[in-house]
Amino acid sequence: MPERNNGLELKFDPRTIEHLGIKMYSQLPQALAELVANAYDADACEVKIELCDADSNNKKIIVLDDGIGMSYDDVKDKFLVIGRKRRDTDSERTTSRGRVITGRKGVGKLALFGIGNNIEVETSIKGEPQKTKFSLNWRAILDEQSGIYSPQTVLINKNNVEDHGTKITLSQLTRVSNFDLENTAIALSKMFNFIDSEFKVFIYKNGNKENGIQLTRELRYCGMQSEFKWDVLNDILPNIDTEYAHKDKVKGMIVSSPEGKVMKQDLRGITLYVNGRMANTPSFFGLGETPHAFSYLSGWIDADFLDELSDDIIATDRQSISWDLPEAEDLQKYLKKVVNFAVKKWEEGRREKKNKKNTEKAGVDLDKWYSTLPNQKMKDDIEHIVNKVSDNVNIDSEEYAGVVKKLHEIIPDYPYYHWRELHSQIQDASKKLYQDDKDYYAAFCEAMKRYKNAVKAKSGVDGAEDSDIVSRAFGDKKPLITTAKYTNRPDGQPFEAQTLRNIEEGQKFLSMGCVAGGRNVVSHEEHKDLKETGLFTEKDCLDLLSLLSHLFKRLDEAEKRS
Repeated sequence: MPERNNGLELKFDPRTIEHLGIKMYSQLPQALAELVANAYDADACEVKIELCDADSNNKKIIVLDDGIGMSYDDVKDKFLVIGRKRRDTDSERTTSRGRVITGRKGVGKLALFGIGNNIEVETSIKGEPQKTKFSLNWRAILDEQSGIYSPQTVLINKNNVEDHGTKITLSQLTRVSNFDLENTAIALSKMFNFIDSEFKVFIYKNGNKENGIQLTRELRYCGMQSEFKWDVLNDILPNIDTEYAHKDKVKGMIVSSPEGKVMKQDLRGITLYVNGRMANTPSFFGLGETPHAFSYLSGWIDADFLDELSDDIIATDRQSISWDLPEAEDLQKYLKKVVNFAVKKWEEGRREKKNKKNTEKAGVDLDKWYSTLPNQKMKDDIEHIVNKVSDNVNIDSEEYAGVVKKLHEIIPDYPYYHWRELHSQIQDASKKLYQDDKDYYAAFCEAMKRYKNAVKAKSGVDGAEDSDIVSRAFGDKKPLITTAKYTNRPDGQPFEAQTLRNIEEGQKFLSMGCVAGGRNVVSHEEHKDLKETGLFTEKDCLDLLSLLSHLFKRLDEAEKRS
């Protein structure tokens, strides 16, 4: 096991390395995320993270991956060069597995110094007989005034030259408390969007792999129930007005938690990922207002194209975007529209569910009610009133139901039909067809039949056609006298004989008009053609029902001539 203390060198400015190490990565998940990302860029299929606190005096963290690993020269010329940008020095932007390189600034290797003082690295590549093992000590680095630090290094013979990968052990930890396995796993899962079947990450504690946790996309929303979901590309983009140049490249999902289940604080907001790594912590992208919906919304945005921009707009610690840069500002404006759309749809969805629940108490089907209103203005006005009541947090469900029930009594289904107070016989003949079946033409025909049959029964006349029956039953000197009860004025003086004859003749001609202008029309023409052309509309049917109601009232009052 030959030792090579004079072979490897870490060159640095002590003040710079302190800022990039301890100052930027003081949280355990953030530091571990850098090692997971390195393993991903190294084409690892599996990463194992072990948290060790069984010995309270010797806490440590071990991260093992099966990536391509590093040779001695790789460690010397690449790993130990602070600020080396792999994407600038390597000819390919993608790995052999087709993964887009996530590393940007070459300082992620310093992340662990934010939580511990000693880093031990053991690494090898496939086909080489030896692996390289070296240690970096934070205290020793800071004490080195020359700006060149030579880590303790050894080359170890491998049992199998085909072995490859990297093992990193962090010791001399600065933390006092024990590790929280579940919370660490959940926090770490939120920092990635590329964890899948081809890249697995496991985290366990004190060698107990059976109780370990596999990081998944679902883990970051552990225990969260969703109520509504909107796909950014398919559900939101087609419904917002935007000229943003990269709108087709912005993907993601926005979800909301159910009513009464406020989103946990650490889940609120939309996380922005770039090539699978967090680039901006959960936020609402600078929206000034704080609508109630923000307590219920979460989700993620994938904006991989940000890595291709000329300006580097992602902060070193990958917690935020430099939104003041022009290209980032355009994205922020677009994302505000995306979030505003989700807020609007959330409010509409919540209101719809609340209305449905509360109107069940009132016995009113809102959708059915709205569909029966005769014009858009009436529908909009009533819906506005219902929504105002629904949105009022000071009104409980019982009060809401009472208001809706009373409003529905004033403006019922098919209000024009009800407000006309049609004759009971006309209602009996037409109501089901008119309201339930919405067959207004059949409703009128049935009412016409009911009237004709009643005329025939009361007058005793017969005829081949409806017009024959009504023309023979009514009129001057015909079997039925419709004015028999109304011969005198209130003062006892008789009405003019011509007035009474006009009413008798009017009953005949109005009845014949209903036959000629109504029944004959709807019986011989396709209802579809009548409706679409406007020649004979629903309102025409309703008007004729009103006329039949008037004629039925006269019929009820009619007496048969002796």
